[in-house]
Amino acid sequence: MAGRAAPGSVPELRAALAETGAIGSTLRQLAGRLSQPLPRVRHDLHALRAAGDVLEMGRGLWILRDFERLERREDFVDPAEYVERFLRDGGVALGTYRGPITFSSNERLAVHRWWPYVQGYSAEFVRGLLDRSGLGRGGTVLDPFAGSGTTLVEARRAGQRALGVEILPPAALAARVKTRFELDGSSLAASAEGVLARARTRPTGDLPFLRETPRQFAPRVLADLTRLRDALPPEGRPSDEALRLAFGKILIPVSRLRRSPCLGYGGPDRPERDVFHEFDSAVARMREDLRALQAERPDWGPPARVYTGDARRLRLPPASVDLAVTSPPYVNGMDYVTNYKLDLAWLGYASSYPDLVAFRRAMIACDNLPRGDSDAFLSPARLPDPWLEEILGRIRRNVEQKGTYRRNDVHGIVLRYFLDLLAVLRRTFRALRPGGGFVLVVGDSLLAGTYVPGDLLTARLGARVGFEIGSVEVARERRSGQRRSFRLRESIVTLRRPRG
Repeated sequence: MAGRAAPGSVPELRAALAETGAIGSTLRQLAGRLSQPLPRVRHDLHALRAAGDVLEMGRGLWILRDFERLERREDFVDPAEYVERFLRDGGVALGTYRGPITFSSNERLAVHRWWPYVQGYSAEFVRGLLDRSGLGRGGTVLDPFAGSGTTLVEARRAGQRALGVEILPPAALAARVKTRFELDGSSLAASAEGVLARARTRPTGDLPFLRETPRQFAPRVLADLTRLRDALPPEGRPSDEALRLAFGKILIPVSRLRRSPCLGYGGPDRPERDVFHEFDSAVARMREDLRALQAERPDWGPPARVYTGDARRLRLPPASVDLAVTSPPYVNGMDYVTNYKLDLAWLGYASSYPDLVAFRRAMIACDNLPRGDSDAFLSPARLPDPWLEEILGRIRRNVEQKGTYRRNDVHGIVLRYFLDLLAVLRRTFRALRPGGGFVLVVGDSLLAGTYVPGDLLTARLGARVGFEIGSVEVARERRSGQRRSFRLRESIVTLRRPRG
């Protein structure tokens, strides 16, 4: 009978979903688990959904309705319980931040718009921190995860010495260029005209190594991109780097892709854009912004210093920094290499898939970590925080109960993430002067049916290093990628190095 599950298949399907519990299972996983054909399992699932017994959630996951509200389950430790424990253990209650926080408010701001970095925070947020910090002119501001340079731009405009560390080369390029307020916009525009003149007469160049490149761009766009890329000057001089950044800026707009926040296709109806016109417009915006900046010249701090490197190995003179402001990657969050692989490939920072793997291996751990790199963290002898013992145990048990999961080493990845973050906290603590503050924008996560309070754990790890916890303020609400009904948060964690 149409719309009804076949007799005998329902108990097996229910039992399989009960075993996978809060994690859920995909159609293919269930078919493999039950040794049944995909159409049969799909038919039965849709029949059970019509009866109200099962739910389909984000990323094609199916769960029993009993697992819809994790907060109601006795085996689930929810956000509220961790907040209560955080208050009880450390005497700090969650506050609320009322200002803007996301990078989207930067997209039309001078300089910040040169290369959008969708994972960043707003310029207004940074400027507010600087205004409230009480730093006099000439203070030193550090961003150990500098991204495209939002902190550094605002610090320099406020008269501070700006220092940044960024491991992703295209982002480090953006941070360098965006903090070079001395660039001459007219000379830059003239150089761009020369690049365009050369590009229009060049033959079509070689494609990047990315296999999906022909699908990502219309044929004419792709040919013009190779001509423009090959006409660019090499990286080195400030004006040359600015032109390379303008080229990187147009890659997504002229493609069939979008980045909001993850890289994906933008739909079939996107109009085809002219590569040379987009490049010319990007340089024109730079020229316009550079001209406007000159009115602030007496207020600028010294030229920023941007290091392409690893914040876990940050080496600055002790007590040389007054304020650190950053947003680290979130635990098991964005795959930055995938999200910026076009920039890496087209700008020449990666020439093969092994190069992309090497970048993933070098970055703060998340679920893009190459398999095998987490082996040393699967059975740790010691953990940096007692909360992690129970959290990692729940993740491991949930994955084992399910039997098949996208990664069976998730608990090892989570542990390595917090150890990576602990290394950055230690380095930053050493670099801060007594009384200096460290402000981090960080979020929590839901992994393998387990809640991970990333913001509170960051604060606790800071206290382990020696910081005092000033505050944890919730800046905005987020939603879990797998369970849109599950509320997550993004918080501002304020730590301070004691004056003693």
